[in-house]
Amino acid sequence: MNRVCDQARAERMSLTAALERLLEIEVEATEARRLAARLRFACLPEPWTLNGFDFAAQPGVDEKLIRDLATLRFLDDASNVLFVGPPGVGKTMPSVALGRAAVEAGNRVYFTTAAELAARCHKAALEGRWKTCMNFFAGPKLLIIDELGCAPRGADGSRGMRGPPPVIAVTG
Repeated sequence: MNRVCDQARAERMSLTAALERLLEIEVEATEARRLAARLRFACLPEPWTLNGFDFAAQPGVDEKLIRDLATLRFLDDASNVLFVGPPGVGKTMPSVALGRAAVEAGNRVYFTTAAELAARCHKAALEGRWKTCMNFFAGPKLLIIDELGCAPRGADGSRGMRGPPPVIAVTG
């Protein structure tokens, strides 16, 4: 405040202009705190953005489709997006980058792995907190579930479940 007052005196700003500047600073600080809180909540594993994604290094990734997803229209439509492919082909980075874009657009986002999600749901069910757990995962506008096809293996190499794995459908 002192800096703005000194600047207002030096530049002979009107009281209204000085107050507008103070309010502008406060709004910027509030928005920065909100963004930081949304980023903390999102638990994104890396600060990746689409600007840092090398589409040339991943020829199997459709740049036009990813850029279209970056408009975040799928959130308004409550549509699911599924990146499918073997490990190491570049699914996590665009997922995280889209999550970051959603956070920066003011949306609540949460990133987890399928194994973490299953473990938390299992623990919540055992503790009688299933509804609370489901409410938590239904809360964000965008839920990113990474490594969906990588169910944890038991010591004997089995998937540790009978029949097909459960399907989790999450809509915005």
